[in-house]
Amino acid sequence: MTHWLTGPRDDSAERAHRVVAAALRAAYAWTVRHRQNDAMREVARMTGVVMEAHGPGLGPTTPLDFIDSLRQRLGLMPVLARNADEAIARTVLLDGEDRLTAEAYDLACEYALPVGGPSSSAWLPTWTRMRSDRIRDETFKTLIDGNGQEGYTASRRFLIEHPAGSTAELRELVSETGVKLPPRGYTDIPADHRHRSADGGTWWWPCPVCHWPMAVTGTTVRCRYVPHANVYRLAEATTPRSRPALRRVDEGRPRSATPGARPGAGSRCVEYGVWRFVVVPGASELRIKQRLEKLGATVELWPKRDRYDLHVRAGGTEFKIDIKEYRSPHRLIDDLRAKAPSARVLLPQTHEYQWETLRVSLPSLQITTETKFHAEVRRALRTS
Repeated sequence: MTHWLTGPRDDSAERAHRVVAAALRAAYAWTVRHRQNDAMREVARMTGVVMEAHGPGLGPTTPLDFIDSLRQRLGLMPVLARNADEAIARTVLLDGEDRLTAEAYDLACEYALPVGGPSSSAWLPTWTRMRSDRIRDETFKTLIDGNGQEGYTASRRFLIEHPAGSTAELRELVSETGVKLPPRGYTDIPADHRHRSADGGTWWWPCPVCHWPMAVTGTTVRCRYVPHANVYRLAEATTPRSRPALRRVDEGRPRSATPGARPGAGSRCVEYGVWRFVVVPGASELRIKQRLEKLGATVELWPKRDRYDLHVRAGGTEFKIDIKEYRSPHRLIDDLRAKAPSARVLLPQTHEYQWETLRVSLPSLQITTETKFHAEVRRALRTS
């Protein structure tokens, strides 16, 4: 009778996965309850998912109890205390003002599932109800259809290098290059990624790493993806009509140029799911490619239309590399067990701390880090 809730698999890990997916959807619904008529119904539906996963009397039993639990560490819920990895267990989804936290966007979306049956609300953003692999597959299928390798690579690279911009600029670039866009193309920049100035104008700032609009929370501006999270403060405007500026406040992080404000009117961006699961890892793939090319290696992107990420030639040695950038190492382990990679797994610099966990959990897989691989390529070039 509960198959619509549980799906075909129902072990403890899958129940934990459902609870995280339901928590993320309920948290988002709560933040839009004043403008979305079905929001509270969605909270109630997700409360049912969580109650089923916990069993009688073991977890939140009312929608308001459930929402209250989202203001605390997820690990306080019994199912997640027993089965979630540490990163999930310490995540809080709603902050003190009932806004989604950076961690909610950054980590929990790796656990998105289509929980709730076929009548699930279409107004929910894709990243709350679709797994990352489904978003990527949907995007890449469009880029692949009717495209050869060269066209596919150009279209995918365009998406990564131009995830946001003015409509006129994007239209001109697409026309010049002839690239294909994903199904939903570009959409309006989300309201919480724009700043409204005193004269009523709106502004946004591209992340220095991935170039997607950074989130604006009060006077704080930062990328939703934590590893990119240079933190800025809005500087006081000298006049009501002056362009707002940012001031860097996290001086301990690597230096990067402070972005300038761009007009919100007439600007667009790729939707959140495409940004998080295509643009974010793509930015690392392009950066690593450029770093290896500076050493003297030859690097091909996404050979055989994404069989793996990088084909590297260093002297007489060739390497096949699949870059994995997951916030949760346990989620990555599960996915690698479910589907073996076609090449050696590489963890980018921001995720090298996961190497030991993966090496111990997956001893049969070839796993390296960006630092280790960089040294290996340098040695291959020197030997040749």
